[in-house]
Amino acid sequence: MIKIIKTKEIEELKEEIKKLKKENKKLKIINSYKDELISAISHEFKNPISIINGYIETILNSNLDPKTQEKFLKKILKNTTRLSELIDRLYLITKLENEKLKPKFTEFELDSLIRELVESFNDERIELNLTPVTIKADKKLIEIVIANLISNALKYSKKQIKINLTSEKVEVTDYGVGIDEDKIELIKQKFYRIAKNDWDNSLGLGLAIAEKILQLHNTSLKIQSKKNRGSTFGFEIKNLVTSKS
Repeated sequence: MIKIIKTKEIEELKEEIKKLKKENKKLKIINSYKDELISAISHEFKNPISIINGYIETILNSNLDPKTQEKFLKKILKNTTRLSELIDRLYLITKLENEKLKPKFTEFELDSLIRELVESFNDERIELNLTPVTIKADKKLIEIVIANLISNALKYSKKQIKINLTSEKVEVTDYGVGIDEDKIELIKQKFYRIAKNDWDNSLGLGLAIAEKILQLHNTSLKIQSKKNRGSTFGFEIKNLVTSKS
């Protein structure tokens, strides 16, 4: 005896098939993400590890004079520091994405923070135009954002860069290679540099981290750019300002 499947049962079966297709799509995305992560980490970690191994092998197998040995040890230190920074960025983006990082809001002078950051970069190409502004935000996280923007600007511009601060926004402008218009939003994505271009120098996480941090402060990363003419990266601070001169 042939069992007749009712219309309701057919519809329920169709719904189950749809659900299975959605789950399958999610699994494919997760697997793709894992492959992307492994590829990005492998790509970015391989170079400093190779450099460290090369210098250590040379020190162990060669009779180097003290000056050369010191030079090689400094190179090793530089690359171990870079690896540590990469790990810190991976840890930070993971905490931000899992919403496990809660900002600690305090009042501080944003112009003073920027001046201190600029001193740490020790680069004469940086030009400042700062209005004294006090904001209420997570100082450490805002420092990470601005440091990332300055670092990007210096890396992709051989000319001077400008940092402008008003009571409404922070902007870092460079006169470097610029970005294609259709790539502007994409460079905020994790690992985008690894797959597509040379933007951002640490697993392609710098701008993704900046965007996540700014979202915690109810603002967002704004990007303006023209190919071969330069770029401006910034964010609004109107909702963070507590006082200004």
